[in-house]
Amino acid sequence: MSNNEQNNGLAMICAFFTGFMAGAVISLLYAPSSGKETRRKIRDTSIDAKNRTVEFANQTSDSARQGVQTMMEQGRESVHTIVDSGKERIQQAGEQVKGAVETGRKVSADVRTKIAGSIPGVGNTEETDEEATEEA
Repeated sequence: MSNNEQNNGLAMICAFFTGFMAGAVISLLYAPSSGKETRRKIRDTSIDAKNRTVEFANQTSDSARQGVQTMMEQGRESVHTIVDSGKERIQQAGEQVKGAVETGRKVSADVRTKIAGSIPGVGNTEETDEEATEEA
């Protein structure tokens, strides 16, 4: 929930309770009662409204906290899923690179053998490069 939405919600709650209190006070002032009884009713109504406001604020705060915790847990799960997927892809890419390197070595060896076989006098000897190097 964005900060602006929280401010709008809080403003709406304050406006509601302000209107409620104003209506309650006006209704008590116009009701046929003694001044002492009217003041008591205003005080009782004010206390009741304050208690309801505090209770509502606590419920809203708890609900918001739970929502944030749920979002954080979902975010953590998403991050772990993405990281695990990334690890798997890196491992697969590494295996593909190893396979490509091995294939490249085999092709290179085959090409060297074919080239050596096509040159007269070079491909006829069965000695390896190491043996030829040792003799020289």
